[in-house]
Amino acid sequence: MRIIFVWLIFLSLPLYSDADNEILFSQQSEIDISDNIKIFKPGAGFKEINDVLFIDHLFTENNHRLLNINARDSIIWTKFEIRNVNQYPVSILLEYRNANIQEIYFYIKKELLLIHKKQTGAKFPFYQRNIKSRFFVQQFTLEPGIKYTIFTKVINQNNRIKIPVNLYDQQGFNRRTSIDNLQSGLFYGIFFTLLLTAFLFLILKFHVRSQLFYMLYMLSFMILFFLLDGFASQYLLFENPGITSSVTKVFPFIIIAAFAGLTYQYFRFYENCGFFRKVVTGVLISDALVLALALIFRFNVQIIMISIMLISLALIGGIVIHQRKNKINDPSHAYFKWAMVVSFFIILLFGLQHFLYHYGYNDFQILIKIAVIVQLSLVALSYYKRLQISHSRAQQNNIRNLEKLNKVIEQHNADLEKKVAERTQTLEYKNAQLEEHMAENKAITEELHKQRDEMEKLNKELEKAFKKSTADHVRLQKAMFENEEQQQKLEESFNEISQKNKTLETQNEEIRAQSDKIQEQHHLLEIKNRDITDSIIYAERIQNSILPPLRTIRQVFPESFIYFKPKERLSGDFYWFDSRKENGETVYMVAAVDCTGHGVPGALMSIIAKDGLNDAVNGKKIEDPGQIIHHLNQITIDTLNKEKNEDYLKDGMDLSFVKIVPGKKKIYFAGARNPLYLIRNNELEVYDGSVFSAGTLALENLPVDFKTQEIDYLENDMIYLFSDGFADQFGGENGQKFRYRRFKKMMSKVVNLPIEEQKERIDEIFSNWKRDWEQIDDVLIMGIRL
Repeated sequence: MRIIFVWLIFLSLPLYSDADNEILFSQQSEIDISDNIKIFKPGAGFKEINDVLFIDHLFTENNHRLLNINARDSIIWTKFEIRNVNQYPVSILLEYRNANIQEIYFYIKKELLLIHKKQTGAKFPFYQRNIKSRFFVQQFTLEPGIKYTIFTKVINQNNRIKIPVNLYDQQGFNRRTSIDNLQSGLFYGIFFTLLLTAFLFLILKFHVRSQLFYMLYMLSFMILFFLLDGFASQYLLFENPGITSSVTKVFPFIIIAAFAGLTYQYFRFYENCGFFRKVVTGVLISDALVLALALIFRFNVQIIMISIMLISLALIGGIVIHQRKNKINDPSHAYFKWAMVVSFFIILLFGLQHFLYHYGYNDFQILIKIAVIVQLSLVALSYYKRLQISHSRAQQNNIRNLEKLNKVIEQHNADLEKKVAERTQTLEYKNAQLEEHMAENKAITEELHKQRDEMEKLNKELEKAFKKSTADHVRLQKAMFENEEQQQKLEESFNEISQKNKTLETQNEEIRAQSDKIQEQHHLLEIKNRDITDSIIYAERIQNSILPPLRTIRQVFPESFIYFKPKERLSGDFYWFDSRKENGETVYMVAAVDCTGHGVPGALMSIIAKDGLNDAVNGKKIEDPGQIIHHLNQITIDTLNKEKNEDYLKDGMDLSFVKIVPGKKKIYFAGARNPLYLIRNNELEVYDGSVFSAGTLALENLPVDFKTQEIDYLENDMIYLFSDGFADQFGGENGQKFRYRRFKKMMSKVVNLPIEEQKERIDEIFSNWKRDWEQIDDVLIMGIRL
């Protein structure tokens, strides 16, 4: 019983052996293994895992709480040994807790067998990470009692970083992630609140330039922490996270420039700021110069950090000297002075985390963030205090202005009373004058009445004179009658012109009717064209549905591609894939078929060819490729009724057909006019098919035969099946055909490329050759690496 109790205690403790520093993992949630890692800095060479698997004597103990990587260390190998002392398998998570590692490769060796390899790092897109963490985490499963050796290769050129290395079980990793997220959420929430405060000051139009620099300073710190914490590569730069290390080096310079602008805008409200203007100008010039040199000559982080500290200390020194030379009695300035003190503390913390060998950013990040928040809060309080003071001063100024305004109003009222008295006297004098004028107007009115009576007498005399002018009136009526006759003639001319206009309108109506009829016929043509296009699109969908998906072929042959470029929507070329059991072994059949014509005729022929292949393989159970093509030949003849209809004698299909037997490493090939290319060790071998197309009528003295060729293949051999569309394409500078001589050279060059790059390169060569020439035929190339 005592032995069992001692053994349980032994299993419950995180034990390490003294002999080889082996980690014995039992039930720990989290282990810091930084000081248990062995490191090897090769300098040059030793780039592959096989170079370091058996050189234990070159690895040295780390014996530090962090993994330190200097700027001159381009490659560092690390390793540690671990054994699961539980009686059951355990899943562990290995975390390299730094978001700015450029490349890191994980290798795990089980006893003497290398069983696992993974790559990650800030250089690669975030979505490629197996575990979506802002740090670099890999998960391993440890079987009980077996010793595992875990190697890592860290590539981090021209950049100094410090990396804590931790081991977790799943529960410990989840707890650590939750704590990190809680701290980050609290910190960025406070930052966002301060940003809203600055925005409110901006809305109030209180020191607008100063607030803009304050917001720039705050946003620069937020983005810097976002980069250092790894959130940028997770949420912003997930497609290209490799640029985060370069961007991180720029933002400290932006922070210095924003802080210099902030302090200048703050002090420019006081007198005698000429000296401080010179200090700020010198700091901004130095900041821009060092940034430009760092970008041009790619300074490492250590040089950049020293430059930033010197520039920051110069700025703070200038602020202190300016404050001593000019005594500022503004109560809000006390908060700003404390903000300057905190600035020195921030610079000190950044310097300590960088230059202390045993400490890094993770040890100081909370203190740095708290210091930045305190500094920003003090600056906000300073602005708030200044706003209060400004508001109080504005109220006092308003009271003084109101008192002055009241005195002005009283004086103005006295002046008005004096003017009213003077105006009253003037009005009385005017009224007297008005009465005199009214008496004069009455006399004038009586005179006018007399003149009116005289006018009435004159009107009577005028009536008499009017009667005498009657003769003149008669002559006027005669002239009016002649005018009416001329007007009647004009109306007749107008009626004649109106009749002609009606004739023109009738002709216009006939023209419009003809135009409407033409438009109706054009509309009918558009409807018919749309119906034909819709039918072709639907036929295209049907044709595409009969083609086997590429993923089905890649389930058997992972390294394979299909380059398929029809001339029109419908194609006479198609590819075919099937599998079957022969003698208890699975064999795979692949065909690349080129039917006569393209477009709709070619598509109809392709359906005949596909049905013929399916009937031969799945219906008739024919195993020999030559016999399969012979069966397809007979089906084509029967379907097109070639024995009675000479119009279809030339219709048929050319194809390459292979049957692959992986168990025997055999290929059985037969072709109808089309060959098979096999490339092994950069040597291209051509296996020609029969001279006959499928669909050829046999003659009495010339039987149609399709022979099967047996070929032995090796692993990593590459085979290509294709139609004649690529080789027959016109293009180039002189409008020539591409031809098979160039086609063979092209396939020999692309064979060593990765599969997807082979397809892309073939498409690039085809587009460059074709240029503006019309594509004359469908193009099909299938490539399979065995």
